[in-house]
Amino acid sequence: MKTLQRYIARRIAIIAGSSFLAILGVVWVTQALTRIDFATGSGQSIGAFFMLLVMLTPQLITLVMPFAIVVGTVQVFNTMNSDSELAVISASGLSRSTIAMPVMLIAALGGAWIFTSNNVIEPQSNRAVRDVIVEARTDLLTTLIREGVFTRIERDLTIYVDRRLPGNQLGGIMVSDTRDEKLSLLYYAQTGAVARFGDREVLVMTNGQIHRKNLGDGTLSIIRFNSYAIGLSQFGPSEALGQYYPHERDTRDLIAADPDDKVVKNYPGWLKGEFHRRMSDWMYPFLFAMVGLVVAGQTRSHRQTQFNAYLLGLGGALVYRWGAYAIYGASRTNEDIWPLFYAFPVTCFLANAIMYRRGITIRVPDALNRRIDTIAGAVRRFRVRIARARTT
Repeated sequence: MKTLQRYIARRIAIIAGSSFLAILGVVWVTQALTRIDFATGSGQSIGAFFMLLVMLTPQLITLVMPFAIVVGTVQVFNTMNSDSELAVISASGLSRSTIAMPVMLIAALGGAWIFTSNNVIEPQSNRAVRDVIVEARTDLLTTLIREGVFTRIERDLTIYVDRRLPGNQLGGIMVSDTRDEKLSLLYYAQTGAVARFGDREVLVMTNGQIHRKNLGDGTLSIIRFNSYAIGLSQFGPSEALGQYYPHERDTRDLIAADPDDKVVKNYPGWLKGEFHRRMSDWMYPFLFAMVGLVVAGQTRSHRQTQFNAYLLGLGGALVYRWGAYAIYGASRTNEDIWPLFYAFPVTCFLANAIMYRRGITIRVPDALNRRIDTIAGAVRRFRVRIARARTT
């Protein structure tokens, strides 16, 4: 690369790296707060809690990295525009592709990491997260269920025990399982206990009923039993491959899935969508970098250039990311839309590349700028009044 390109690449790398660490820290703390019940509700040690957060980190990195790239790109070119560096570069006759090359290099590094993480690191970390949660739930079932309290194991899965009996027995058991969108299960039993058979732990219930309701047609069937056992692995995946969901499986298992696998039969669209998501996610750092170039990589003199560039850059990045999530969600029920995983980022990238090459600029409408100026002025006046009131 030329000296100018190395200069731009170095500055973007520094700013993007700093932004990445800051955003990742915020997201990491948010995840810690949302999962604090893992430690308080399941009795796990603080070490197990932090291990869970560490295993969640790879997918958080994949989420945050493209946004860090667009922030770094916008910040660097905003600064260069304020210092008239972009004006000098434009007057010297250098092409836009010369300026874009170091940005695309940073994006290529981010894309390479995302592709590696999606196909190698994240599936293993997702399985590890699930196994830790399953182990915690097993401990919860065996030691921490309180008498007369509805214990929520996870969303749509609740266990109630009326009382504890001598000999580690449980009395008055109710289990509500509505995790399946098509089926509602209610287990009732007079007594029960947690037992281990080999390397499996099961909840053995005696003298009870199973209320099985089909949510599609509303039909209800009642099964009475003298003895019935529920494997605790039903509250999360076991070590068997068939119990892991698509995002927890290796890529080769998504390509050559067992047709008799329960997950393959129930969620064929999810399986295919997960594969194509992994094959296309690496494109988004390039798309976000191009967004940064369009909104900030051209010479401007508008007094609100910096604010406009941040607003448009992050706003555009969020819209594109939401579009990717919408495609992934829709693919669970319609597997035929898989070409959209590739068409969406490629089309958006080409559209932004054409805008950048032709020098087409985007800015916040003047009416919105005036409204922002009004709000900012009101905030400043309010702060001045507060400061004066404190001094008096």
